Amino acid sequence: MGDALKEIEAAISEVTKARQSVTQKKTKQVCAVDEVDRLKSVAFAWFQTHRPPVEKHPSQPDLAPVDAAYRSVMEATGRHAARTTYAEALKDAKKSLVAVRSLVATTTNATPTAQTTDAPPDFSPLAADPEMQGILNRRWGEVQRCIGSGAHLAATVMMGGLLESLLLARINSSPNRSAVFTARGAPRDKAGKTLALSEWKLVNMVEVAHEFRWITKSAKDVGNVLRDFRNYIHPHKEYTDGLAISEEDAVMFWELTKAVTRQVLGSTGKSP
Repeated sequence: MGDALKEIEAAISEVTKARQSVTQKKTKQVCAVDEVDRLKSVAFAWFQTHRPPVEKHPSQPDLAPVDAAYRSVMEATGRHAARTTYAEALKDAKKSLVAVRSLVATTTNATPTAQTTDAPPDFSPLAADPEMQGILNRRWGEVQRCIGSGAHLAATVMMGGLLESLLLARINSSPNRSAVFTARGAPRDKAGKTLALSEWKLVNMVEVAHEFRWITKSAKDVGNVLRDFRNYIHPHKEYTDGLAISEEDAVMFWELTKAVTRQVLGSTGKSP
């Protein structure tokens, strides 16, 4: 994403949509995993993507009220919080963001912050095979083309697949693979035997990656968000949930996917 003002606009759009979604449902509490994960992703996007360039803006805006509102959202996701709790926190976030926007927009000589690069990273620490590197580079580019052409669901599905490929490669490159298969997060059958790696799902890989500290807790939650939202590839799920992935959602997921990718690559300890 772009400069501070653009990041603020994106954040305002996200909290507005999130509040509309929260208040439209009739249940008193937010319990559905998909809905909780979506609210988590809104908070993660602020702290991991939008906030850094805003914080560096020459106007030096006070972000404490904004941070507090987003933390309230995050804290609410840890329990079956009431919809009114989320609605108030999101309302406070929007109000604080609007105030920050006014300050940023009226400050002259602001220096835009560079975008997070969309250039594919060097995948060689995880994929020594040049052919596999080429596949990962192609998939990386296809995600961006999907976003640019308005294929937001397709982009999100591909992000989940990309992360799954990277985590699989990280597991295969582990010097102690036997420890991976005895990890708490490894999937097991009814007899308690660990499933073959070919039967692992993204959620299992994400759990194990966090257990081995290849990714942070926030990155783990992001992985789970992508897991849930790529399930909208099934039309009936989109119909029953009443949700569609928008451009803002896809761009937000892409920024988070790039951050998680950097963590997975960095966890190898190998120089590209």
